[in-house]
Amino acid sequence: MNKIKPAQNKKHYYTEEQSGICVVRRQDETVEDLIRRFKKRYSKSGISKEVRQNLYFEKPSQKRRRKKMQSIRNIEKEKNKENKIKEQKGRFFRGTKGDKDD
Repeated sequence: MNKIKPAQNKKHYYTEEQSGICVVRRQDETVEDLIRRFKKRYSKSGISKEVRQNLYFEKPSQKRRRKKMQSIRNIEKEKNKENKIKEQKGRFFRGTKGDKDD
């Protein structure tokens, strides 16, 4: 019987896992762990997102509008993160949260 040899590539331990979403059961691995690895690969691959997007036709102008709105949301999210970090640093240098500077 052919034994599965580890691949030279560190990213994929088994050669069968290099193409597509294929998960080979490792030695002493439970079925739950195997399913967890498959779900993780599936979510990272973006197949589910692609399938949902291709269910219905989206006009090119709608795609551009959606991408533009997403980029605006990402920029606002980054600004909020930066402001939150600045507030936390400010609190750290001023003292405790309950102290007020008058």
